[in-house]
Amino acid sequence: MNTFLLTTSLLTAALSAQLMPPKIPVADREATTEQAETIFKTLRAVNDEAKDVVFPIYTGRQRLAYGISIGEGRLLAKASEVVVNAIIYTVDSDRQSLRATIAGVYPEHDLVVLNVPNLTAPAAKWADASQLAEGTFLIAVLPDGEAHAMGVLSVQERSLRTEDQGFLGIQMDPQAVGKGVRVEAVVRDSAADEVGIVAGDVITMISGEEVKGFFELSNRLRRLENGEKPEIRLIRGEQELSVTPTLQGREINERRSDQLEEMDRMSGTRSQVRGNFANVIQSDMELEASDSGLPVVDLDGRIVGMVIAREGRISTLILPGDDLAKIIEEKPQPLLERPPMAARRPALDSRRERMQGELDDMRRMMQQLQDELNRE
Repeated sequence: MNTFLLTTSLLTAALSAQLMPPKIPVADREATTEQAETIFKTLRAVNDEAKDVVFPIYTGRQRLAYGISIGEGRLLAKASEVVVNAIIYTVDSDRQSLRATIAGVYPEHDLVVLNVPNLTAPAAKWADASQLAEGTFLIAVLPDGEAHAMGVLSVQERSLRTEDQGFLGIQMDPQAVGKGVRVEAVVRDSAADEVGIVAGDVITMISGEEVKGFFELSNRLRRLENGEKPEIRLIRGEQELSVTPTLQGREINERRSDQLEEMDRMSGTRSQVRGNFANVIQSDMELEASDSGLPVVDLDGRIVGMVIAREGRISTLILPGDDLAKIIEEKPQPLLERPPMAARRPALDSRRERMQGELDDMRRMMQQLQDELNRE
């Protein structure tokens, strides 16, 4: 154990030395600070409408999520983060604690409506997110109007339901560099297998668009639907090939890279419910699972959606505003019974537990590195 801690300390010190930025001249630092203050002042003005409709949701001293006002003393929040708790409350703009009760749920969307009788707040004005272009700047807004996270729209509206999605059936190498993305493995009987894609192939283009990296290809594949026939160009050795698979509508076991899974798990909490939504947009903003329910605005201040799940390290799922407007037109279903407390995401309440968890993660990563070295 002491050897492990010493090695970890040395590695940390070495990495810190390599990543330490050079000293910035005072004048440049002051200019950068002034620019940052100008940006955040602009964002606060943009966030003004959203801040009046978002409220934190607690049980005891633990924040579970956020809720967005839909008028008449009601909040809309993420069901799986909230309903397992017997006692929940929110805090209004005057810092008054207000008890909340469950009015009903929309189980298909993992949403809950909370009754907060003494809450005075306007209803959120939902904006249409269907026309947002990829690369649109998005902001997750806190009750004080500050930007909690910023990012871009990385994937446009799509379904996460297996019957709607088109699966290619490949595992990609996330660390490959150079032209295209290397295929690590192909799932048997998948669309990729049927057109002859094999491990070692390098995908360079899909549907006429050049592929420059793992995340770019991953996002493009996620937008494809059941039955689509994208043209895929690839390199195999010295050959350039073109294939046109018919994507399948059933779920293929596309195992993610162990390294990606480790990176996602170590980078923060992930929502327990983070899939099977009928329609979501995706952003690269980095949030925690307990940040679900935050309103998401564009640079015009329009509330274009609500954070519904943290899926991975740079993958936040957002329910589009126009969908939410339609959902709440219907009466929510009664909550027949609460899920068992064991279903809750365990909270690491103490500093010691958090440190132990980080230490265990580092130990596993170092063991993986050692195993790789032993294989060479």
